[in-house]
Amino acid sequence: MPPRASPALRAVEAVLALSLLVVFLSFRDLPLVDLPQHALQLASWLRLDAHDPSACELELNFRTPYLLAYPVARALAAFLPVLVALKLTFGASLALQALTLRKLCERLGHDPWLGLLGFPLGLGYSFCFGFVAFCAALPLVYLAFLHAVTHHAAPSLKSGLALALVLALLLVAHGVALGFLLVVLGPLLLRGGGKWWQRLLPFLSAPLLAALWLLPGGKSTRLGGDYWAFEPERLLEIPGQLVGIGAADRVATVLGCLLLLALGLSLGARRSWLLLFPLAASFLGYALFPSMFRGAGPLGPRFSSYFVPAALLAFAPRSDEAPSRQAARRALIACVSVAVMLVFAWRLPAFNRETGDFHALTKRLPAGLAVRPLVFDRGGWAFPGTPAHLHVPAYYSLEKGGSAGYSFTMYSISVVRLRPGVPIKMGGGAEWAPERFDPEHEAADYDYFIVKSAVDRTSSLFGGDRPVAVLDQHVGDWWGYRKRVN
Repeated sequence: MPPRASPALRAVEAVLALSLLVVFLSFRDLPLVDLPQHALQLASWLRLDAHDPSACELELNFRTPYLLAYPVARALAAFLPVLVALKLTFGASLALQALTLRKLCERLGHDPWLGLLGFPLGLGYSFCFGFVAFCAALPLVYLAFLHAVTHHAAPSLKSGLALALVLALLLVAHGVALGFLLVVLGPLLLRGGGKWWQRLLPFLSAPLLAALWLLPGGKSTRLGGDYWAFEPERLLEIPGQLVGIGAADRVATVLGCLLLLALGLSLGARRSWLLLFPLAASFLGYALFPSMFRGAGPLGPRFSSYFVPAALLAFAPRSDEAPSRQAARRALIACVSVAVMLVFAWRLPAFNRETGDFHALTKRLPAGLAVRPLVFDRGGWAFPGTPAHLHVPAYYSLEKGGSAGYSFTMYSISVVRLRPGVPIKMGGGAEWAPERFDPEHEAADYDYFIVKSAVDRTSSLFGGDRPVAVLDQHVGDWWGYRKRVN
């Protein structure tokens, strides 16, 4: 009989999920790179629903394979602040990742306590970047593994419908997450129980849904260039990216290694060469997939989210474990899970002190300004390696209106996007390259310039006898420049 979660394990899951939620709601800012932009997307949706004239250049776009998280957050934002709604959405995603990983463990005969690793894994690379749609898709990825295993062994109408439904929902949640899953799991169903067409039939659900929903009236534009380079050293990033941003965060790297140790101690013999394929495909995707594709990314590192479920599939559970060894292994799993969460919580006060200088600067500004962000120093010491300050200037527009300069509305695949014909002010990766700022040609589009830099860049940005902007205020590493009125 497959192992089942004990009441003690369920209690631990509930405590960890509630603890994370309390942590999220206890601090104003979270170090999720894209969170300010997602908040602007949600606020813009609210303005569109309210027929606000300031949103006349925007439109809603429901023909996008990055949708699922936004209606959830939008429903919460009907009675909660936008940032609280997004924090609850992320919190729910993390809790569901732990729950669905535990369900996968039970289905594969593994120790259900391994499901606790869903919490530290949920705080990994995609979370650090604030990929809300991808994080919302991960519980569906775990469910797809679960139903694919069942359907592979004995295809039936019930198992086929369950897998087809999960794949269709995964398309709605995140198209790239679905694409990765098909690469990893698709070949597994070429062999197994029943007939080949019975095993593969559920995979038609996503293409059929795409044909009916995405293609009619939908559009997709290239966001930018492609970047691919074979970098074997990228493999050294894996432990840190499982529970954080990567190798730049040494604490995350150590904790990631301990997570892999806990996982390895829980695995037994290899099941079969065929079941090893998803794990091998995940590693190959991680190492070889382009970091940037059509301007979207980073993509390759997201394959790290598939390592643990693929390993659980590839290897059988330990069958000769003594009770004392089992207790020690479970203690290691629980300690790693709690430690990753504690490190995240311990760093948040320092991060909020870093962003506090930004909020002090914008507190003095009037509402409705067109702001140009120039973030030279994207990271901070609170969360090493995370470019957490990249989109922080967007919080001005969230709180006081106006325009943010760089915005996700420029992308045709966004839920809220610019109407056709509306010019894009910051494109082509300008948010990552403040040194390309051209004041003579760009100043006319903005009222105010917010600079993040540890050094004074006034002379290099706005030098000359008649600078287009003058220093208005300076708080910590944040600098505000007011456009000069001729």
